[in-house]
Amino acid sequence: MTKPIALITGAGRRLGLHMTRSLLNQGWHVVALTRSRIGELAALAETDVALDVVTCNALNDESVEQTISLIKQRYDHLDFILHNASIYEKDSKHASHLGQFYDDLYKVHMKFPALLNYGLKSLLTNSVRPTANVIHVTDIYAANPNAEYALYCSTKAGLENLMLSFAKQLAPHVRVNAIQPGPIKFLPEHSSAEQQQVLSETLLPVEGGFEALQKAIESILDNEYMTAAVIRVDGGRSVT
Repeated sequence: MTKPIALITGAGRRLGLHMTRSLLNQGWHVVALTRSRIGELAALAETDVALDVVTCNALNDESVEQTISLIKQRYDHLDFILHNASIYEKDSKHASHLGQFYDDLYKVHMKFPALLNYGLKSLLTNSVRPTANVIHVTDIYAANPNAEYALYCSTKAGLENLMLSFAKQLAPHVRVNAIQPGPIKFLPEHSSAEQQQVLSETLLPVEGGFEALQKAIESILDNEYMTAAVIRVDGGRSVT
């Protein structure tokens, strides 16, 4: 296969699904990692041969290792990894089992991306593009944590630190960067009052939409002199 190949984690919903569709439309082959092969992603795979849906449980080491082995068996190169899989929940929701919750956050936000970066390094260095790319989707809270999401914020900060280490380790053949999203797209459980509160604290008081993140991702892919950078896409919320 000579066309570029992208691997997207958390590809079954929200940004992951949006970027899967976008890259397919741009002529990429996409390996979509998801916990279960259901919904829009599964339907898309039935009609687009350039989409390879792979089920992977980021909380299970054996599943992650099997996924890495499977990808290395199927492909001889990889051009882009988007580390998008995430758990975004308040600490208080898991008060009765904080230890397990913290373990899950660490596995999804830090261990899973690290294992993929290490395990697929040989494919990245064989990219058909001038350089391969790895993008870690972190959060503006990585630099200025929200106390209600203390555990989430700490592991997103860890993911951002890993970005710097891998940028050093994989240069010059692989560029590694991070994107810090702000209020891109509210979750269904966000009340209208919560939404208005967030937007009132944002310099550009609207939802950015997944297209805003898409443009940031594409700008990184197109800029061959960019690595170890952190790009905020937050409508100015981080400074308010």
